[in-house]
Amino acid sequence: MPTLPPLACAEPPARVRLLWQSGDGAAVPAALKAQGVRCGHDRDEQDLPTVVFAPPDVAASGAPRGSAGKAAYVVVVLPADPALAVDSPSDLLDTGADDVLDLADPAAVEFCVARAARTAARIWQAELRADRLRRDRDSLQAGIDNLPSPIFFKNSRGIYTGCNKAFEAFIGHPADKIVGSSVYGIAPCSLAKVYHEADTALMATGGTQIYEADVRYADGERHNVMFHKCTIEDERGRTVGLAGAMLDITERKQLEARLRHAAERDPLTKAYNRRKFLELAELTIARERAAGRPVGVAVCDIDHFKRINDRFGHACGDDVICRLVEVMQREIGSGNLLARAGGEEFFCLFPGLPLAEAAARAERLRQSLADERLGPDGTSLAVTASFGVAELARSGESLLAAIARADNALYCAKRSGRDRVCLADHPAAAPAAATSPVAAPGAESVRQECLTAAV
Repeated sequence: MPTLPPLACAEPPARVRLLWQSGDGAAVPAALKAQGVRCGHDRDEQDLPTVVFAPPDVAASGAPRGSAGKAAYVVVVLPADPALAVDSPSDLLDTGADDVLDLADPAAVEFCVARAARTAARIWQAELRADRLRRDRDSLQAGIDNLPSPIFFKNSRGIYTGCNKAFEAFIGHPADKIVGSSVYGIAPCSLAKVYHEADTALMATGGTQIYEADVRYADGERHNVMFHKCTIEDERGRTVGLAGAMLDITERKQLEARLRHAAERDPLTKAYNRRKFLELAELTIARERAAGRPVGVAVCDIDHFKRINDRFGHACGDDVICRLVEVMQREIGSGNLLARAGGEEFFCLFPGLPLAEAAARAERLRQSLADERLGPDGTSLAVTASFGVAELARSGESLLAAIARADNALYCAKRSGRDRVCLADHPAAAPAAATSPVAAPGAESVRQECLTAAV
């Protein structure tokens, strides 16, 4: 890049082309020739800043810019002969010229050439910078257009200044409609308000903003999206806009849901597993106790399940368990919990029900199971189940302690002939050992009561 001398320098700046162009082949005027102006130019000088001196008619035709480039600096040269009439200088500038030189004023020639050379160099430098910016912009655009995530840019007034192809697909509009518009011009009003408020909050506080949202794309499909946005600042630290990217996390959310389901559900029956039951039950118990309401719990076991497996095979046994869960989920009632504790054993929780009502609900479950045919594809395989029911003590008894008491009651039902519901006595009537999770089945300290179908 040339270093330009002061404007008053007698010689034109180095590496700036000073050309003469006339329509009739006239020679370079002597005053201009003395300043280094010449006819024609070499090919290796195509990329240099250029000043073209031309008579009024040639300058007005646009020929100088056509031959030297649109960035050329054009000077209209007025003839030294005062007898040759020409338009006023201001009229000549209206034809597209950049400056006017009157050869009748020798003192103006040197100054005009120096000024034109300096200005041409500045124009050339500005064009170089603009061209570099255009190439950088095109390179950046090509890069972000190949990214699968929607990306967008906005200025401080919330007007879009750029985006990529993925964002066009998300919005459903081409870039030339998006750029120059606000979110209200391209999105439904309800969504636009949400987006605008989030952007306004970010630009007020600065920094970054990350959040998840359920978004409907232009094709009508809903996607789980994580927004990543940050403010753009100028050299003084003032916020001048923001940049945002939308990461589609739909597949991740679906995988998380599948993993969560796998962690919470029994793989065979899709009922809650033991771990999830205990987690939900503890939350439910805390809520009911805070409201002063009772909580009942039941343990259920399929009668003679080993005989089913031995006679019909384990596939049939699996079908029986699945059918049993279907019946119990249908009959257990809203707000109550059911889980497969393991094997052929199941847990039930009855929030808000005292012992007698919980036992009545368990009896309804037992009766429904006895009335169903739980064999594969509805075959007539009679299957029964036994239940043990307990009520959590109001004094703060743990869930596991209550389950242990219900389990003892279940063994009582088994010994009493199966296909029945038995109740556990209140823990206050028994020593502490009888209410522990490891209390022996049938401990003398636990009073059992067998219920008939009339409960």
